[in-house]
Amino acid sequence: MKLTAFILFLFFTLSSFAQNIETQIKNVTVYRNGALVERSGNINLQKGNTTLYLNNLSTELDPNTLKIGFENQNVKILSVKHEIVVVDNDKAQTQNTLADKRIAVLKDSLSYLKAQTLVLSDEETLIRENRKIGGEQNGVSTAELKAMTDFYKKELSEIAVKKIVINKKIQNHKDEILRLLQEKQNRQRDLQKKDSRVKLVLSSDIAVENIKVSIGYIVFSVDWEPFYEVRVNGNNKPLNLVYGAHVKQSSTEDWNKVNLTISTGDPSVGNNAPEFVSMYLPPVRKPINNKKWTPPTSNLVYGVVTDNNYEPLPGVNIVEVGTTNGIISDIDGKFQLQMTNINNQLEFSFIGFKNQNLKPYENMQIVMEEDDTELEEVVVVGYGTSRNRGDFAPAVSYDRAPRKIKYDEPVKNIPLELSETQSATEFKIDVPYTVPSDGKVYDITMLTYHIDADYRFVALPRQSKDVFLLADLKDFSQYPLLKGSAYVYLENVYQGECEISPDFAADTMSISVGRDKDIAINRQEVKDLTSKKIIGSTIKVQKCFEITIKNNKSTSVDLEVIDQYPLPKYSDIKVALLDNGAAQVDNEKGKLTWQLNLSAGEKKVLRFSYEVKYPKSYGFTVE
Repeated sequence: MKLTAFILFLFFTLSSFAQNIETQIKNVTVYRNGALVERSGNINLQKGNTTLYLNNLSTELDPNTLKIGFENQNVKILSVKHEIVVVDNDKAQTQNTLADKRIAVLKDSLSYLKAQTLVLSDEETLIRENRKIGGEQNGVSTAELKAMTDFYKKELSEIAVKKIVINKKIQNHKDEILRLLQEKQNRQRDLQKKDSRVKLVLSSDIAVENIKVSIGYIVFSVDWEPFYEVRVNGNNKPLNLVYGAHVKQSSTEDWNKVNLTISTGDPSVGNNAPEFVSMYLPPVRKPINNKKWTPPTSNLVYGVVTDNNYEPLPGVNIVEVGTTNGIISDIDGKFQLQMTNINNQLEFSFIGFKNQNLKPYENMQIVMEEDDTELEEVVVVGYGTSRNRGDFAPAVSYDRAPRKIKYDEPVKNIPLELSETQSATEFKIDVPYTVPSDGKVYDITMLTYHIDADYRFVALPRQSKDVFLLADLKDFSQYPLLKGSAYVYLENVYQGECEISPDFAADTMSISVGRDKDIAINRQEVKDLTSKKIIGSTIKVQKCFEITIKNNKSTSVDLEVIDQYPLPKYSDIKVALLDNGAAQVDNEKGKLTWQLNLSAGEKKVLRFSYEVKYPKSYGFTVE
């Protein structure tokens, strides 16, 4: 009976012993923010209940996204639990053991080398003493003296060389010991590491072997950004648009030769529909000076934040002083905040502007003042910004519609499958990729489009003294382009970066592909026709500008020149275009456009003027 009880105890003990299962990463889908990691492995199960652990998973995984499946219908999942445990780091322990053995060898070697040094020092002392005795003897011939000198010189030189070699070895041994000790010190924190694992309790009516288990989860310490290469090899040749991805991840697990899919989706974006928010009037007009403060009628404060030109400032931080209660202004510079104490001040802060602390009042109209000590030169390029100094290729929309453009099928740089869903586009790459978990950027080139484009020269002399070659792309909305940086090459010469910002509501997207130095352009103010007068409380300004263009090419060119005049934002500001210089005028935008054809070596001069009247209280400068 005792033997039977022991066998039964041993059986139940072994059957309840938890298995440690290693799985391998097979597929990874990288989203704009996050990644879906898919692993698989094989298990064996006895009949009944079994507990097992899926080890060495990402410590960054979101437990709410765990999905586990088995290919055998006899296997039932009784419970799933994600755990973060601390385990001994066998690799770090092994490295420390090897380091200790090496340090011991080096210390023994140091003792031997130091003993050799002492022996050489004693030998050197003995030789010097013998030389002193020989020198005191009488009757030594010149030949004997020379031979004695050569002997001492040779022996002492050999000893010096040996000591140099030994001292160098001693120093190398000390340096290595110090390095090993530092590495051991650095590994102290790694002797125990965090292990992310999933505990499974399974049930099976029969014993099963070699059953495939699949596990999937999302990690959010992963992202990718699109990048492009724009290559142009001639004004009449197709434009090559290379589409790629900058991928980086810090998920604590390396992706070694995995099947990679790049997706434009974003699992971090929630599915909640936006809520209705009241819109308040009036809009910003001009700053309120010397206004006597009166508290709001409720704890809800609202208003608009603008810059010195009364343009809305999105993204301004508004915080109730002394609390963590705050909000940021929206794209129109508007905000509303439910305050905890209406007597507290509000702090307004934004990069490049001075902070302001103000008491809340009804319909706040805040004008932020630029801080010259912090403000970098930020140039608007399309829908983004660039912080590089110097002239820029303006990524703007142009009204001129290009001719019909034909697109070829994309050329695959690497084998991939492109698929589209209702919410995302996926690039499934058939070549295995390795992306370590080191937070570094890894480039993945996905495909290339060969696009027939219309090329044209455009100049905006108010913004830049260069003439730009633009490529107009049509019907681009059929391609899954995202906002990103593009590296531009013209005739295989790098031109710099531009930003691709697809506006899928537009018919055409223009890309600046280079500057043409053979077309010279200069814009200057005509001083004789520029004036400023103060009439009572009104300022009257007249401005005249002259644009000079010269074609230094050996062939004629078509050139579009774009300039502008200011538009009044408020009814008490009056603007009149005195001379449009024979340009096409867009009164809604204040835009002047000249379509020019310049022969080889031809020079043309354009001139336009306008007048502005405004109250002195505004205090701005007319450009």
